[in-house]
Amino acid sequence: MARVSRKKQNLPTPAVDTPIRRWKTALYVRLSVEDNGKGSDSIENQTTLLEDYIASRSYLEKTALFVDNGYTGTDFLRPEFNRMMEAVKMGIVDCIVVKDLSRLGRNYIETSQFIEKVCPFFDLRFISVNDSFDTATVTSEGHLSASLSNIVNDFYAKDISRKVTTALQAKMERGDYIGNYAPYGYRKDPENKNHLLIDPETAPIVVQIFQWRAEGISYMGINKKLNDAGILSPSQLKRERGVETNFNKKDRVILWNKHMITEILQNIVYIGHLAQKKGSQCLYGGIPYHITSEDEWIIAKNTHEPLLSEELFEKVQEINHAAVERTRANSGKYDHLPKAKNIYGKKFVCAECGAIMKLQRSISTKKDKVYFTFKCPTYAEHGTRGCFDVKIRKQDLDDAVFSFIKTQMEVFLDMEKTLHSLLAMKKAMIKQDNSVQEIRTLRQKLAQKQSLLSGMYVDLKEGLLSDAEYSHHKEIVMEDIRAIERNLSELEAPKNQTEEQITGEMKWKQMIRRFHDATEISEEMADAFIETMKIHENGTLEIKLGYMDEFAALTKTCEKIRKEVA
Repeated sequence: MARVSRKKQNLPTPAVDTPIRRWKTALYVRLSVEDNGKGSDSIENQTTLLEDYIASRSYLEKTALFVDNGYTGTDFLRPEFNRMMEAVKMGIVDCIVVKDLSRLGRNYIETSQFIEKVCPFFDLRFISVNDSFDTATVTSEGHLSASLSNIVNDFYAKDISRKVTTALQAKMERGDYIGNYAPYGYRKDPENKNHLLIDPETAPIVVQIFQWRAEGISYMGINKKLNDAGILSPSQLKRERGVETNFNKKDRVILWNKHMITEILQNIVYIGHLAQKKGSQCLYGGIPYHITSEDEWIIAKNTHEPLLSEELFEKVQEINHAAVERTRANSGKYDHLPKAKNIYGKKFVCAECGAIMKLQRSISTKKDKVYFTFKCPTYAEHGTRGCFDVKIRKQDLDDAVFSFIKTQMEVFLDMEKTLHSLLAMKKAMIKQDNSVQEIRTLRQKLAQKQSLLSGMYVDLKEGLLSDAEYSHHKEIVMEDIRAIERNLSELEAPKNQTEEQITGEMKWKQMIRRFHDATEISEEMADAFIETMKIHENGTLEIKLGYMDEFAALTKTCEKIRKEVA
């Protein structure tokens, strides 16, 4: 064999073969309404294509499948996409594969920013199969091609939005009913889904509601009469008839409420007219649904058979208007008194019925004092028929939440101290272990093998080794290097694991550093720490904090290390 040792020279070190990186890959599939779920864009076809793609590439390891079914591509407000990005942030996923760029999104600006800014920031590989686009290998021509695809998708989304909006507007203007469900008191014509027919079961109830209101009965009074009589509310009736909506999915009985009564008493559908486009949403650009003003409504008259006389309807509107004016006259009367904000938002719910707890202001007119109380809105509206009298003073809640969070912070800090003490003991044990000397010896051998490899490369360039000889001896040396690296990895695992354990609780530490000196609960603090809160009828408060998984993992780690050093 040719010489393997040489005088020290400033020669370039040849590149050493490195293991191929395995990418933790997420498959992302999206289907929107405009795609119709047909052809190559169906969920099944997209999934099959992506699975076949990664199956033929050993460096892509499937980690998860994320499917957004029925979500537009004009923005990134999609539940599964957001869940996938959380996995990216946690290091669970470092590669995303899609069928084509339109599955990622149809908004040119947002999609381009994702590829050009988000992916590099998270060291995230992005692959679009049909576009032959891969951020790991992309050229300037590839970037141009992707940009052009995004522009096309953007134009497509705008065009679809324009066409759908125009078609719907034309239907509304000619008096077609375009709602998914018929208004309470009516049913859809089985021969023409855009035409309304009177529902003999619910129409008399609508008439009765208007008559009660004409007699001067309040919204809450009508509400009580209907619930006392056991008449199913519109949402409950839909569920009984097998129609599930976003508002009636819960198992509990959905009672009549003020909102339902108000909606019926103001709707011109009951005198034979249609008022549509009361809400609007742009299919392009991610513009959320919003209530439109009355001057934007599309009114079509005499489109179906009325339930009421116009005289009765107008009388009720006058009563409704008078009630509004009385409320306005009383508004501002107590503006000089303090107000309070619900800093917990949707996180604080009634444990008995699931409703979001409502912060109410009670005013003592004699003493000119204000009291703030969280109350169950279901009980406030329906009494014991709907829920229990679940309530808590705002100050008592704030004190309890603040005390709980402060206690948890102190417990965490104590646990952190324990962890560092245990880690110090473990490090001391590792230093005393025979493996330290073994690691040192293996590192010396590794350096020798790498030096040998470098010398062989120089010999090849100087003609002292043939290509065949170099390849043969290189493979032998590389096998030795790989074996040494495997042994080192096994021996150093305990040390590396220890370092990971030290850095595994950074989020908690950041929160504690930020709020440790706080003297009272704030909206910012509540948002940072609280995941959910529930209050029971007996006053028991359940608080679930964020980062508790990290805390549990820290506790488990401490117990594990304690056993190791025992």
